[in-house]
Amino acid sequence: MKANRGGGEHGQHEALKLSSFFFMPERPRDYLVLFTRFSVLTCLIVSVSLVLRATFLSPSARDYSTTYGLKLTAVPQKAIALPPSASVGPTNISHIFFSIAGAAETWIDRSQYISLWWRNTTRGFVWLDEPVKIPENHSDVRFSIPTRVSDPGWTRFKFSSSRAAVRIARIIWDSYRLNLPNVRWFVMGDDDTVFFTENLVKVLSKYDHEQMWYIGGNSESVEQDVMHAYDMAFGGGGFALSRPLAARLAAAMDDCLQRYFYFYGSDQRIASCISEIGVPFTEERGFHQVRLLLCTCPLSNWLMFIHVSNRFELEFWSPTNSKGFY
Repeated sequence: MKANRGGGEHGQHEALKLSSFFFMPERPRDYLVLFTRFSVLTCLIVSVSLVLRATFLSPSARDYSTTYGLKLTAVPQKAIALPPSASVGPTNISHIFFSIAGAAETWIDRSQYISLWWRNTTRGFVWLDEPVKIPENHSDVRFSIPTRVSDPGWTRFKFSSSRAAVRIARIIWDSYRLNLPNVRWFVMGDDDTVFFTENLVKVLSKYDHEQMWYIGGNSESVEQDVMHAYDMAFGGGGFALSRPLAARLAAAMDDCLQRYFYFYGSDQRIASCISEIGVPFTEERGFHQVRLLLCTCPLSNWLMFIHVSNRFELEFWSPTNSKGFY
């Protein structure tokens, strides 16, 4: 009997504690207390709901769900659409779009390098910071190489060292938004980069252009690799992006430029953005960031070289020179 009475008293005590929050007011002042408690409870429920909604419907949550297989309700985002491609068969030079970074101030001199390998069948543009004035005697074939001025939107991004690096990194955005048909690969390079286009076509043909690929070479300089990264395509050596990756990169580029303003070069900005997308770096030994005469030459097809310093090297390394090494 004593134990039962104790249990009953405990139950009554718990009931009183539970009802103390939702008591029935007996005095007018108690109505204000009751209203305040309900307001606090309502605000708490709404706040928790908003936090959960923001967490599970944010872009980071969509990436997390993709990575770990979680099925979370997501709000669809507008993506850059891939134009229909009617091309079939193996990759050829018409499927490659060259996006060359140049500057109006140096274009007249640097055009001699591009004229070594640019043919009528080559697709692409040399992207400049401003219009260039072509000399009156424009019969020279190098002045027939197509140029375009980069979209001025790059000027709104901050930078820590090289302002030109921001514009050059955004060239992939300039190139992709042209929406040209039958482009399988976007190949980036500098205005003093010389490409061996036949070898480049042969190498890119090994890869499925409908998948996301980031192909290039790191630096022959250990100091440069340590300073920047080993798993990064150095821009001077050129690199190739498949069209699906170019689409994703173009969509994400502006946000990446905002986040990675403190990097020195354009290639490091691009590599970091591609890393966010989740595409690994694929190394091809034919891309050379540092070109030393008859040095650092692996037994693989030469795809390009850069930084020619004198006429002898220019003639020796020319793709049209049958005695050259390529």
